[in-house]
Amino acid sequence: MALLASSYSVYLFVLVGFVFGFVILYFNKDYFFVSGTPSLIFRCLLFSVLNVLSVLLFAVFEQLISGNAVHFGAVSTYGMYLICPLFIFLLFRKNHREIFDSLAVYVLPSLFLQRIRCFFSGCCYGKLIGINIFNTDIYRWPTRESEMVFYIVMLLFFIKEKKHNNIKTGAMFPLLMICYGTFRFVGEFFREGAGIFHIAHLWSILTVIIGTSIYVEYKKKRSTTY
Repeated sequence: MALLASSYSVYLFVLVGFVFGFVILYFNKDYFFVSGTPSLIFRCLLFSVLNVLSVLLFAVFEQLISGNAVHFGAVSTYGMYLICPLFIFLLFRKNHREIFDSLAVYVLPSLFLQRIRCFFSGCCYGKLIGINIFNTDIYRWPTRESEMVFYIVMLLFFIKEKKHNNIKTGAMFPLLMICYGTFRFVGEFFREGAGIFHIAHLWSILTVIIGTSIYVEYKKKRSTTY
């Protein structure tokens, strides 16, 4: 049962993320430019599909460039930040800003739930930070747990800032990219793995650079441009 849950949990949690994302967007539809329930359902369904495709495709890309055998069940969170925006730009050429705001709110609970997959599959451990007397993970750096806390904090921050109109339309997803890239860059030093500096640090830097470029571009143009 645990093996089955581990194998298909990415799809399960994206579906659950759809429900949570729908609820959050529905109760905050005045802040996130969602016009009516049908439009909201369509966006959440679309984001769910893009979420799955993005994390799966980026995992395949990582395996190819590392020379490993391709395993199509693998996922990579970076796909949500480095591939999904490309889909958005291709699908929505005139309203990038409001779509990105909706995506940011949807993807946070979705990625929070997807991190639970790490507990099922036993991956993404933090480094040992003490003497492990009882052969447990209590003394490991909480990489998975801290990332889940990060998603909650960012979601609450976005809802608060948007409610008080303190954040420009379209700025939420690029800000999420910047914050997540910075968070993961630091967190990767505490993640169990080979070497001090590895490929995830590169993805983190790239996420920050792309997020910053989108944010600066949106800030230069009026909110009615897209």
